[in-house]
This record gives sequence, structure tokens and C-alpha cells, in this order.
Amino acid sequence: MARAIAGTLAVVVIAFASSVGAQDSPRIGLKIRTLTAELRKQHNLSEDVKGALVTAVTAGSPAQEKGIVVGDIIVEAGGKPAATAKAVAKSIEEASAAGSISFKVANSKGERRDVIVPVPKKAPLLPGPK
Repeated sequence: MARAIAGTLAVVVIAFASSVGAQDSPRIGLKIRTLTAELRKQHNLSEDVKGALVTAVTAGSPAQEKGIVVGDIIVEAGGKPAATAKAVAKSIEEASAAGSISFKVANSKGERRDVIVPVPKKAPLLPGPK
């Protein structure tokens, strides 16, 4: 029964994360959410601000080393507007071949800056037992 409850809880967590537009980019150490009207209100942002809100940064990650902090807003990723967290995650994935991704990032004061973050290549999958 404990497994059934744990499995159900995992499905609920995954469904909730998907519904709020949350994305994880562990390769560069970011957790981001699509900027919604509610998040704009919570962070005192104007309606014209679009992008992905940084909700967590992993200590020692490439993102932290480049100065990205919780509360920053990624407004452009890889030269494309960052309309959603999913779009940013896709841009990060696409940038892995190049080895880095460029972001336009806005802070809580509305100041924008360009940041180039290294994107580690995915570790190759090891063959399983035969």
C-alpha cells in the first residue's frame, strides 16, 4: 500500500509541476517557472515582462558561477524570446552541442544583462547488462 501511495504522490507532483510550467535544468543548475500573472504580482513585475522566473539555483553550478540568482527572469535564451520555462529548457538542450548558451536576464530592478553559461554535455548512456 505504501508503494501505491508513493506512486500516486509522484504522479500528483509531476502533474502539478507540469501544470504550473516548472522546468528543471540540472545540467546548468537552474529551476525555472513560466512567468504568470500571479508570479508577476508576487514579484512586483509589470505585465509587459515575459520570460521564465528563476526559482532555484544549485550551489556551484554553471548558472551560479555566472551570477544567475533566484528571482532573475530569463527573457531570452539562445537568441530566442523566452516565452515559457519549457522553451528555455528546450534552448538549453539544443545548446549542449555548442557547449554554452546565451541568456538575456533581467533582475528585480528591471536591469538587463547578457550571460553566457556553459552547458555540460550529457554523459553517454552506459550499456546495460547483457
